[in-house]
Amino acid sequence: MVAEKRVFASCPRDCYDTCAMYAYVDEEGKLVKVEGRKDHGFTKGFLCRKGQKILDWVYSPHRLKYPMKRAGPKGSGSFERITWDEALEIITSKLKKTVKEYGPTSVLPYEYAGHMGIISRYYPYRFFNRLGASQLLYTICSEAGKRALIYHYGTPAGMDPEDVPNSSYVVVWGFNPAWTSLHLYTLIKNSKAKVVAVDPVRSETTEHADRHIQLKPGTDSALALGIANYAIVNDLYDKRFVEGHTFGFDELRRAVKGYTPERVCAICGLDGKEFRSFAEEYCRTKPAAILMGLGLQRNVNGGEIVRAISLLPAITGNIGVRGGGFFYSNSSYFTIDWDKVKGRGQERRKINMIKLGETLLDDSLKPPIKFLFVYNSNPAAVCPDLNKVRKGLSREDLFTVVHDLFLTDTAELADVVLPATSYFETFDIQFTYGGLYAALNEKAVEPLEECKSNAEVFTELSKRMGFDEIVEEPEALAEEILKTGTGYMMGITLEELKKKGFVRLRTPTVPHIAFGDLKFSTPTGKIELYSKQAETDGIPPIPTFTESKGDYPIRLITPFHRDLMKSQYYNIKSIYGADEQAVEINKEDASTRGIRDGDRVRIFNRLGDCIMRAKVSGKVRRGVALSYGIAWPKLVDGGRTVNFTTSSHTADLGVGSAYHTNYVDIERI
Repeated sequence: MVAEKRVFASCPRDCYDTCAMYAYVDEEGKLVKVEGRKDHGFTKGFLCRKGQKILDWVYSPHRLKYPMKRAGPKGSGSFERITWDEALEIITSKLKKTVKEYGPTSVLPYEYAGHMGIISRYYPYRFFNRLGASQLLYTICSEAGKRALIYHYGTPAGMDPEDVPNSSYVVVWGFNPAWTSLHLYTLIKNSKAKVVAVDPVRSETTEHADRHIQLKPGTDSALALGIANYAIVNDLYDKRFVEGHTFGFDELRRAVKGYTPERVCAICGLDGKEFRSFAEEYCRTKPAAILMGLGLQRNVNGGEIVRAISLLPAITGNIGVRGGGFFYSNSSYFTIDWDKVKGRGQERRKINMIKLGETLLDDSLKPPIKFLFVYNSNPAAVCPDLNKVRKGLSREDLFTVVHDLFLTDTAELADVVLPATSYFETFDIQFTYGGLYAALNEKAVEPLEECKSNAEVFTELSKRMGFDEIVEEPEALAEEILKTGTGYMMGITLEELKKKGFVRLRTPTVPHIAFGDLKFSTPTGKIELYSKQAETDGIPPIPTFTESKGDYPIRLITPFHRDLMKSQYYNIKSIYGADEQAVEINKEDASTRGIRDGDRVRIFNRLGDCIMRAKVSGKVRRGVALSYGIAWPKLVDGGRTVNFTTSSHTADLGVGSAYHTNYVDIERI
């Protein structure tokens, strides 16, 4: 059947790229095709497997189609169908009762970036701000790295990805863009730069790099400080830039003096010749770019890692020049009045999202969490220390509402489950943390069965709770949000988005040259090699190396799989086709444990365990194992995943997550 309608679409997944697309709808109102837009400056029309197979997700037979309430023990998966009117009445009645008995902070919204549309993600927070619920700290993803960069540069926003082709030397550090940012990876491949990958894992990115520096996990700060020392000792730093645009160089010189090549190589497990060659090349080749992955800072010393790496572009004069600098997260370029979306609420109790299990089980918490509303997330799969999380979610005195497209592990532990729309079934606008584009997502098709969007659900709840003053129609709200734009967002309108589908930020040049004006929002107005704000906050003003040790012999690294978006799509076999979890283990570690390729193995530590299929691999060095995620526990052998072994210990900055500082052992079963 010939498609009769084409609308603008934009992928709202937690991804650097945020692909601009066209969605095609046939005469019967069904979505029949999605294609990337070739005129987009960054994504250029190519879709990843998730985008290519997205119709299988939209029209999955496993989509939730109507509201349900629990009809058996928590976790039994036993539910009965109810109407929307019944569901909303149950929720509002329970909310009012909970607030009356325990106060509003006994209510906790749990959500994150399952849908990164500005309306879908942030409009619901108006409801919880008006209610006075406990606030959720967004710590699960990138917070440590953002705080790190703010200390030295005043912002985490760095290079425009479209500037990478202008680089002569590209260091891809703790980052596998071949899997997690295909469009950035394409720019890297098509550049004429020499590419060096720094990663404890042999990934697709490292396989195609000119050089792979395979250091020990968590030793990145030692490597970076060693390069800084090498640059200073060998007179390879940019004296003019350092004198004119940095603060604290003499202090840095003294601080890094002990990071000799010999010491750094011993810490990182590198060859001396390899280290010196890399340091020499980076310091001498300009312009040079360092592209940092978010996984770098998901360690207990993640903040110091990003801080240390970020100093290298400064001392080598690779800041404020075309093709030079650092890339981490560009969300800070999107400057709007966020309170316009989320509403304004008073400061109140904050709950760290990675400590959900402890929070729900904390008998000393006053008031305790009695009402949990989950949307845009699947905490029973993605949170660390899942034994505690599941125990907390299983509390009979905890009332849980889950709004999702599927009956996830979290939904199975809910009291009320609400069916959510796909992003093709609702209007939204999109920003990104990779490229510098705002985009429009038009409603392409009507909601499946009885599904409702986040905006619809919280509009209905607001009206029933008497919060009519916070209700706003999504398109009108989007128009008002864009009017508050400042900086490079200034002048971008909904009308323009409706005409074009996407708009590039109003940067002075294309591509944008990060820090082109050499102005920095730090206390001194310079790049602070010695951070005065860090000193005020009671942390080392210059980053150091902190060694981490565990009680078990193998450090398990758990990056994201190419065909998943965190835990999303794990249940869609045409997108993610694996039937079981796999762990890649070094040949020596396998041999000492009697493990052969293909064996079922148990991964364990004091927190918990899980069952996987072993893959004897050369991708990791001895003492390191690798497992890509994130799996749904309900769909795997034994019902447990790697997050039953990960800890909720926090990173050194921003109380961020530390998933990759996970020590385990592995045994054949």
